Amino acid sequence: MNRFSGAGISRKSFNCIFQIPTRHLSRSPVIVPKEPSFYPFTKNVQKENFPRSSSPGPTRKVPPFLTMNRFSGAGISRKSFSCIFQIPTRHLSRSPVIVPKEPSFYPFTKNVQKENFPRSSSPGPTRKVVCDLCRSELLGFEQQSSKMTVTAEPAALNADAFQAVLPQIDTFIFDADGVLWLGEDAIVGSPEFVEYLLNLNKRVIVLTNNATKSRAVYAKKLASLGYSDRILKNIVNPAAVVADTLSRSGIKQLKKKVYLIGSQGVKDELANVGIEFFGDGPDPIENQPDKRAFLYDFHLEVKHEKVGAVVVGYEKHFNYHKLMKAANYLQSEETLFLATNSDETCPGPNPNTVIPDAGPLIAAVKTAAGREPLIVGKPNTPAFDYICRRWEIDPERTMMIGDRTNTDVKFGKDHGLKTMLVLSGCHQVEDIVENQMNDREDMVPNYYANSLGSLLPSRYL
Repeated sequence: MNRFSGAGISRKSFNCIFQIPTRHLSRSPVIVPKEPSFYPFTKNVQKENFPRSSSPGPTRKVPPFLTMNRFSGAGISRKSFSCIFQIPTRHLSRSPVIVPKEPSFYPFTKNVQKENFPRSSSPGPTRKVVCDLCRSELLGFEQQSSKMTVTAEPAALNADAFQAVLPQIDTFIFDADGVLWLGEDAIVGSPEFVEYLLNLNKRVIVLTNNATKSRAVYAKKLASLGYSDRILKNIVNPAAVVADTLSRSGIKQLKKKVYLIGSQGVKDELANVGIEFFGDGPDPIENQPDKRAFLYDFHLEVKHEKVGAVVVGYEKHFNYHKLMKAANYLQSEETLFLATNSDETCPGPNPNTVIPDAGPLIAAVKTAAGREPLIVGKPNTPAFDYICRRWEIDPERTMMIGDRTNTDVKFGKDHGLKTMLVLSGCHQVEDIVENQMNDREDMVPNYYANSLGSLLPSRYL
């Protein structure tokens, strides 16, 4: 480490990332091996003797086979570039980077224009940039300071490799959007894969974080997309968990109502268990007589003592008036505060349009009320408890399969399940790598695969 004077090595062999003093980043070029090597630090890197008597000063993460005088650009696609490191933001726009048509283990020796960074100046602000490396090799070793520790490397699965994992699992829990379907279409191979598992007597559960529709509506969608009718009663979403939680709380026996900020799915599930609710739908401020800048008083159609819970989820009619009502109902400590899911945004047809999900609405209410909600959706425990009560699963023999590391993978890791990320939806291998770099091991899956269809034996295709 005296030739790198740093710590925090992360990633396998030549793909390692570690920290070196920023004042030494442009002193010596690094020789990049033509073939991947497990010994890049002993054979392939020219020696840099850092002064031993002085403090190394500020550090930042860089790959060992790159020097900052070789890299100077931005605008690199995350789809084809995987290795993440930081460079000074003041140098990001000086020279363009020529992106190779095919991924290369040594793109920087031929494809990147040279940039000589000033040696005497402070590096200033930095931000993450992604470079081109073999994605599957990015996962593995992690070194902190001078002590090497080995972390479990997520295993890439195909149809053959999956056969070794299959006997260890009795129950498969699937996320829906990005795993079973995208928009209104089934993902190729997913219905056949689910059928394959069912024929092996595996239990299949669908767990979505979308509370805008009821389980009955999702069952109809699954059937229309060609999924087996054997899973149509094995659907769980936050709306169902909210209704179950409130039903077990005794709110119905106390003859209290729920103030609801939510969509049709929550309304349907509450109605199914006989819980009364109000507040859903449009509630325009213009209907109130007070036209001043602030609403100092307003009419509550249901008195505080008659409200047993406030439930917040995604609702397109959310406004200041609803926020004020929810915050005031929650001033009583006896009023339960439940929320469906904490997702910040939801997917839509236009990737350039941000569509806020329930998370921002929940954040507004909890800030105004000064209370923390019980969030029932992934990755939180109420959804897991609901599944355990209903199916009595064995966590050690259960696998959570999803397309998001921060909800699906974290849900599985937090509750002792095996986890798999499929790359057919939101998150990609680059997101796994970033989680490893930032010590978010609860968001690093045990396995990853291109899609469910890629795990299906060829005779079933």
